[in-house]
Amino acid sequence: MSIATEITRLQNAKASIKTSIENKGVTVPSTTKLDGYPALIDSIPTGSQITVEPLSVTQNGTYQETGKAYSPVTVNVQGGGGGVNNGSDVIFIDYDGTVVASYSKENLEMPANPSHTGLTAQGWNWTQAEIEAQLTAYPNQSVYVGQNYITDDGDTRVYVHFEEERKSPYLGLGVNGTVTIDWGDNTTSTLTGRGVGTAVNIQHLYQTGGDYVIKLTPTSGSFSILGVVNGTHLLKKETSISTYTSRVYANAVQKVELGSNVSIGSYAFYNCCSLTSITIPNSVTAIYADTFYNCYSLASITIPNSVTAININAFYDCYSLASVAIPSSVTIISNNAFDSCSALTSITIPNGATSIGNYVFSGCSALTSITIPSSVTSIGNYAIQYCYSLVSASIPNSVTSIGTYAFRNCFSLVSASIPNSVTSIGTYMFSNCYTLTSITIPSSVTKISANAFSSCYGMAEYHFLCTTPPSLANVNAFTSIPSDCIMYVPYSADHSILEAYQTATNWSTYASYMQEEPQ
Repeated sequence: MSIATEITRLQNAKASIKTSIENKGVTVPSTTKLDGYPALIDSIPTGSQITVEPLSVTQNGTYQETGKAYSPVTVNVQGGGGGVNNGSDVIFIDYDGTVVASYSKENLEMPANPSHTGLTAQGWNWTQAEIEAQLTAYPNQSVYVGQNYITDDGDTRVYVHFEEERKSPYLGLGVNGTVTIDWGDNTTSTLTGRGVGTAVNIQHLYQTGGDYVIKLTPTSGSFSILGVVNGTHLLKKETSISTYTSRVYANAVQKVELGSNVSIGSYAFYNCCSLTSITIPNSVTAIYADTFYNCYSLASITIPNSVTAININAFYDCYSLASVAIPSSVTIISNNAFDSCSALTSITIPNGATSIGNYVFSGCSALTSITIPSSVTSIGNYAIQYCYSLVSASIPNSVTSIGTYAFRNCFSLVSASIPNSVTSIGTYMFSNCYTLTSITIPSSVTKISANAFSSCYGMAEYHFLCTTPPSLANVNAFTSIPSDCIMYVPYSADHSILEAYQTATNWSTYASYMQEEPQ
């Protein structure tokens, strides 16, 4: 919802009670309908009162909505601190996505660790000092903090559900020592191995369908969960006792609780489309390739601060993932890591990350904001394309390379900054950014590639700071430029810079759009 829309809605709410609200609250009968808040009004007992407090908006037009649904109902809108973040600057989230607590940065405190049967909380994955540092570095962004857990007995539990009568999970574990497997049906098995990277495979036949908890207990050493064994997946459907089909039955996995001495291998939960929650302990140092690929029921996840890398396809197509806290320990975010996470609304890249890989946030259509720290030096190809809801993109001066198609089809992008450390603007970099109205090309740019700004229908002005025209790869670099758009070039007393742009190869197509910057 835009700020203007919210202000209009609240002004209509004032009018609906036919009372002028200027300097103080007004109390009206609960039978009065307050537009925009029907749920609150419907919940008020007969004979009680509704209190509406004044509308207050700061000069820069930002706002925050506060107040809870109680009787009497209080609706209060007041000036915000530089951005809409639902009234909170720091949000503490449990492993299942539940908001434990939220605070403004002025009233920040660390809430108590949540309590869950069978789990032992390990603490929040950001310290108060780290949170405060993040708020200082990015004052207009919310910070999401997650809780770390291990199981209270140190064991790992995999919750599964089988619809059909006979199912046979086929587990692949990397064992450095010995692991006892309790299948949850009064039968057990033992696996022994020599390394967490070498697969040891075991199959178990359940006689009836239903819910089971597979409990893995390392009696010596440690182990990893490996998702792919001999070309098959973690759990498979069985057509007979001795014959397998190639059909994946990983969607039997609904929940996973990891112990303190387990790691997670590549593909471990690949296609576990029923997986809704998982706790990751501090023993995990990396989210490997395809680990949560297509886990489209996973709504939130807490990554512990032991993790240093999020690898290729780690959360690809997790389209229910609405929140994720990336800890400051992460330095690598690889290709396609969050590709097609269409429910993700905001993301903060930690200060230690040095690059944003190819396709990392491609197709994150609900993403409205992204924070890129000064530690990042490169943004990969297609990295932020198809982020339809992204409004602004601030790229720090540390970035020296931005890949092709990086911001293509970001339809809502109204502002973007290109740092003066960038020397070239790649193919289709801002293509189809319909609402982009102005952009400055720094003096460091020496090359603009084909279709770099094609179909930017809302562009009102370009500001070129380069005194020498950058090489233009093709005349289609600014295709569909609006007829009233102005291309500003640096002023020179003899107008030689303007003339150089107007006559340069492929630039001459846009000569009529060019003007010198006003003096």
